[in-house]
Amino acid sequence: MTRLYTFLRRHYALGLSFLLPFAIIFIYGLSRHVFPFGGQTIMTVDLGQQYIDFFAYFRTTLLQHPDTFFYSFAKGLGGDMLGVWAYYLMSPFNLLVLLTPGKWLSFGIWLMVLLKYGFSGLSFAYYLKKSRLLSGWWLPTLSLAYALSGFAIANQFNVMWLDAMIWLPLVILGIEQLFERHRFWLYPLSLAALLIINYYMGYMVCLFVIAYFFWASVHHFKTWRQTYLAYLKFAGGSILAGLLAAWLLLPTFFQLTQSKGQYTIQKIHWKIDYNPLKILSKLVVGNFNFDQMPKGEPNIFVGSLVLIGFIAYFLTRSIPIKERLAALLVTGFLGLSLCFEPLDLLWHGMQFPVWYPYRFSYVISFWLIVLAVQRLHYQPQFKWYSLLAPLLLLAASLAYTFKHVKTFSALSERQVLLSVGFLIAVSLILMLPARFKRYTTVFLLLVTGGEMTANAVLSLNQISYVSQKDYADYTEQLQSAVAAVPNKVPFQRIGKTFMRTKNDPMQANYFGGSHFNSMLEPSYPKFMGSIGEPAGDGSVADTNQTMFTDALLSYRYYLNSTSVQATVPRSTNKPDLSDYRQIKQNGQIAIYQNDNALPLGFAASDKVLKHKVTADYPILEQGNIATKLTDNPTLGNQLFTLQYFNTVSYQNTKQKPKLNETFLRINSKKDAHVTYTFTPTTNDPYYLTLGSSLEKNAVRLTLNGQPITQYDTFRDTVALNLTNKALGKPQTLDIAFSKDEIWLQNINLYSLNLETLSKITTQLKQSPLHIKHFSNTHISGDITIKHKNQVLMTTIPYAPGWQVTVDNHPVKAVKGLKNFIAVPLKAGHHQIKLTYRPPYFKLGLLISVVSGLMAILIAIITRYFRRRRLF
Repeated sequence: MTRLYTFLRRHYALGLSFLLPFAIIFIYGLSRHVFPFGGQTIMTVDLGQQYIDFFAYFRTTLLQHPDTFFYSFAKGLGGDMLGVWAYYLMSPFNLLVLLTPGKWLSFGIWLMVLLKYGFSGLSFAYYLKKSRLLSGWWLPTLSLAYALSGFAIANQFNVMWLDAMIWLPLVILGIEQLFERHRFWLYPLSLAALLIINYYMGYMVCLFVIAYFFWASVHHFKTWRQTYLAYLKFAGGSILAGLLAAWLLLPTFFQLTQSKGQYTIQKIHWKIDYNPLKILSKLVVGNFNFDQMPKGEPNIFVGSLVLIGFIAYFLTRSIPIKERLAALLVTGFLGLSLCFEPLDLLWHGMQFPVWYPYRFSYVISFWLIVLAVQRLHYQPQFKWYSLLAPLLLLAASLAYTFKHVKTFSALSERQVLLSVGFLIAVSLILMLPARFKRYTTVFLLLVTGGEMTANAVLSLNQISYVSQKDYADYTEQLQSAVAAVPNKVPFQRIGKTFMRTKNDPMQANYFGGSHFNSMLEPSYPKFMGSIGEPAGDGSVADTNQTMFTDALLSYRYYLNSTSVQATVPRSTNKPDLSDYRQIKQNGQIAIYQNDNALPLGFAASDKVLKHKVTADYPILEQGNIATKLTDNPTLGNQLFTLQYFNTVSYQNTKQKPKLNETFLRINSKKDAHVTYTFTPTTNDPYYLTLGSSLEKNAVRLTLNGQPITQYDTFRDTVALNLTNKALGKPQTLDIAFSKDEIWLQNINLYSLNLETLSKITTQLKQSPLHIKHFSNTHISGDITIKHKNQVLMTTIPYAPGWQVTVDNHPVKAVKGLKNFIAVPLKAGHHQIKLTYRPPYFKLGLLISVVSGLMAILIAIITRYFRRRRLF
């Protein structure tokens, strides 16, 4: 008991620094009925639409399919995964989801978030303690301001970014130790760990530590020799951190050049993004809501105590003037970064963020707290006159916010007054007489805890949580249906007429075509958009397949929602499913088999190597693809037939003069309608093309009075299956819109010739790739090429990491149809092997291993000589 008491007495501050932020967010979760203590989850926005499916993939990779660590056919039609791991999945906290399968996955993620809050507080407290800056109750007080800062609350749903808040104090502690003799290793090791866990946040920390080291070199200056040695250790440690992380950074950087890097801004605008005074509103409690996610001011809330200490730091004469000037330069650089476009771009790797702006604001919060800590370290006491300037400045900022409160959607006058109350309370506590000194830090902990809790509650209350039942029920239905799909061939893709997220294939561990990922290669959505699929930067919905693209892309099975309930919500209409064979009914999902589906690889004409994309006309593009594959223009031209509408009528609308496809609404209080009629002349499926101007709920489509489901975000013309087996039955298509003007772009009607489709697939199946072994990174089989001028055509997206051998001889793969791997072959029988190896992974691994071994050797030698006092 004595040892336990001694341990608790020595480390109570560290324990509280972990427990307080953990407990505050945990209790808040209880109040919001978060699963398993209720029916809600924190899976809103990207956490529910993207990340949770990556965590399901994380479980599958570690427990079932380790080969998918490098490559996965569940990423769209197939793609590199190492970059995905580097951005989303390298946090050690992710191991928690191994303990929470199925419906419990959402709980595992919530627990992960809670622990990250707790460890952020613990990490900052450890930094304070080891730096010998503050002790006692100061540690949990300031750690709470850090762990529950505005950035941490606003980005609760971006769980992969929260690790940076844990590692940042350790990196900075490592920098502090560089100025001490014989202290070096914490800095490179902690920075390397952060770069491996999340290179994106690590990049921002790298920028920040440059500025911080400049200030620290002034702060710790004693002699030029000491400063010179510190600079050498800083440079060496920074390089070593990069070398130790090279095994992941090198292949990730290459993948960035293939994906996100292609969106890098080429032209910089030298301008201020917004009125900098708006940043002052972020000093008020609870200034965050959903509207702030796509576009808002930086989240830098840290509480009244920190703000007072930060301002007082610059006004404290006992702090050397050169140190304060250095701090002012760093503060100016960081402050300008919050509103000056070139610096904003620099922090984000020369790319404007898509949602969640100013993602580097956590380093600003850290800097504010560090300077407040320095003030408390130099001079812990506050006199009334030392508080006068900070109070006047903060009062002015609150007055500005109060005056313009209606311009801030997440703020009310009550919130501003509440912040005033906290500011007054902190000021009064700081001015307590000396006889109350022992209670000052306790009172400050209570008030700061209340202020940070208020900010968290008021901010998160403005964000809607997502039902656990919706997620659990849908996932159970999807996984059950996927498990019921026959597995008779080594490779097959599965299509769906319903969708919870675009990453459903990763959630249920099957090969599909939809995907949403910041690391998605642009060539994939470009191809899918050209054949009529809803696609955008980093995403493909895969809801608008025709029977031809079903066959081409190996969609052997289809899952169709038969429920009128919201458990399995429809994402598309697909009447052409009636031409497939229904083989099973699994709960609310019917399973269909597509006998026209082509294998993963097959012999095709070498004309696919010279394909030119037909932009904006997906049906014509599909016909051209058929022509290139078969080298038979007749089949390609006969695959689809342009049909004509019988009549077109208008209600409450008129055509815009000289622009026949643009329509104006006459009465702005009523919907406008453009109505087309047609009567199918065959039982073949009919497809309608819609131009990209009709995206985002601009219109409502109905066929014969029944609504048509169409995914509402797309940038290319899409192909929509209207009807099937409707010979001689009149059809009425109504396009209703509530906008004053609309462009009905590329409204065309086509029928697909089933007989021609059968001829095309029969021809292409004559020489299939017989797969003998299949994994996500290694495919082997054989193929017989029967004619000259043919290639092995696959529907594996072309990527530099794929290596091909033919008859045990390496050959160079080329692009077929501008997107897929194709291998030119001579007539005859051939053994084929395809192996995926992430580019630069082996080189990066070699660099990291050699660097690690050298670092260990240097550490051993240094310790040996130091023990013998040889240096």
